[in-house]
Amino acid sequence: MTKAPTRVRRLAAGSALAGVAFMLATGCDPHGETGAPTERSGQAVSEDPYDYAELVVHSIEPGEPTPEGLAYVRAVADVMAQAEAASAEDRIGLLRKGLALPVPAGLGEAEILRLEMAAALAETLLERPEGAQVAHDLLMPMLKTERSLPLDRASARALVALGDASVKTGRDALAAGSYTRSIRMMSMLRQELVNR
Repeated sequence: MTKAPTRVRRLAAGSALAGVAFMLATGCDPHGETGAPTERSGQAVSEDPYDYAELVVHSIEPGEPTPEGLAYVRAVADVMAQAEAASAEDRIGLLRKGLALPVPAGLGEAEILRLEMAAALAETLLERPEGAQVAHDLLMPMLKTERSLPLDRASARALVALGDASVKTGRDALAAGSYTRSIRMMSMLRQELVNR
C-alpha cells in the first residue's frame, strides 16, 4: 500500500538551450519527418519537440507492507534476476510475463517496478531489426506527457529508451522531447539528494 503522492511539479516546455543541445547530440531534426501521425484527444498536434518536453512528476512513498504487495515485489525481483542472466529472446519473454503480473491494489511502488521492466524490455527490443516500433508502442502509453511520472531513475531510463526508439522510427521531435524529459528527471533527482 502506498501513500498518495506528496509532491507534484509541473514544468513548462523548457529551455530552448536544452532542447537544441539534445537535438544536436542525437542528430534530430525538429522540423523533419516524425513517423506516424500523432494525435492527442482526437486532435492532431504539431511536431514541435517542445510539445513532447513537458514533465509532470510525483513522489511515491512506501506504505504499509501487505502480503500481496510483498509477493508482487518478490515476483518482479525474480523476473528481473532471471532476465538479466537470460538470452535476448528469453529476456523478452520473461519481461513480458513480468509486465503481465497483476498489480495489488494500493501498491504505488508497482509503478516504478513496471517502468523498470518496460525500460529493460524496450532496450532488448531495440537490439532487434524490427524492435524499435514495438518498443515505441510499449513505452508511449506509459510515458505520454499527459501522465505524471514517478520521480525515480526508472522513469529517466524509460524516457531514454523511448527517445532511442523514436530516433530509430523517425520521430525526431518525440526523441528530442523524451531525452529532454529524461535529463530533467535526473536533474530533479540530483536536487533531491542535495536537499537531504
